[in-house]
Amino acid sequence: MEPGILSNSSNVSDIVLVRDWKTLCYVLSELAPFSLAVDRFVTPIWCVVGFIGNLISVRIWTLRRMRKCNSSAAYLATLAFSDLLFLILVIGNELQYPWMVGALDLQGWCQVWNVLQMTTQYISILLVLAFTVERFISVYRPFSCEKFSKTSRSSKIIAAIVCTSFLLALPQAVFWNVGSDTGECTVRAINSTAFDKFYSTWSWASELVMFGAVPVVAFALNVCVLRQVRTVGRIHVPSRGSTSTTATLVGISFYLILTKLPVTIVFSIQSSIRFGHPMSLENMATDPTWQKYLTYITVRKVIEELGISHHACNVFIYAGSSKQFRMHAKLLLWQFLGCKGFSSNTSPQPQPIRQRHHWTGPKS
Repeated sequence: MEPGILSNSSNVSDIVLVRDWKTLCYVLSELAPFSLAVDRFVTPIWCVVGFIGNLISVRIWTLRRMRKCNSSAAYLATLAFSDLLFLILVIGNELQYPWMVGALDLQGWCQVWNVLQMTTQYISILLVLAFTVERFISVYRPFSCEKFSKTSRSSKIIAAIVCTSFLLALPQAVFWNVGSDTGECTVRAINSTAFDKFYSTWSWASELVMFGAVPVVAFALNVCVLRQVRTVGRIHVPSRGSTSTTATLVGISFYLILTKLPVTIVFSIQSSIRFGHPMSLENMATDPTWQKYLTYITVRKVIEELGISHHACNVFIYAGSSKQFRMHAKLLLWQFLGCKGFSSNTSPQPQPIRQRHHWTGPKS
């Protein structure tokens, strides 16, 4: 008998009481199989693409040559590493829910996983905001941007972002627990109005600020940058030889907005979407409340996969907007394939600095 099914046999006429993920998964497999298919098969694709893309990105953005010609290389390298860690953690979520392996159902690991998972998401969001602000300053205050673009300063900003993200994610260790009745990693069940209010308030505030307000601020700053670039016709670059820095960072920022804001909107309405009353699968298929929930969960899974793509597909933005990145990526590919025709002598070199020579006239 399936979990949560109040009968001695399993068929469409059994009364189903959804109390845990296993029972809900059973309902989805029968009435909304597309939502499970998206969850099971799209996430692994993002993981494969993201593992390869983020490893390439970390390797290229940490090259000394790239750090010299791109003031935001440290931010982008950290972003790629954070996205790589996020995708590794997503494997645990993938095994836990759509495949029901129970990869998170261990006391202690349940809490640690949720803290790390939220930390990596916060780091990605705040890093995008950080280099968006740097671009904004370089466009509107070009003579002040040098001190904001120093490697030592960017390292301090990155360290501050990592610490802030970890502190903001720490409450997840209190919220999550392995339930004694279900044995699943789930939100802690405490009969306390104060705890429920704190959890609800914190979840709403953190989600709306980090995944709503921050992307909107980044969007507004990018609009200002694009308007200024269009008006002035050129921008001040903080280091010589900088290649398509603004195009890369604006692309990353807009992609963040495109992928994270829909997730935030879906999260904001989930409290109004409830399960229907316990009933048979046959009745669920026609019950308005259950149909509303099943439609919501299907749309939510699609949007969540769109949100995960932000952690996997930044490499395509780098390759499309930065010539230096493309050349280094080709070099890595040739080295991986063992080709000798593409040696380090053909790797991208910094552009020589043009100097003004005074004409002294011919000697008599």
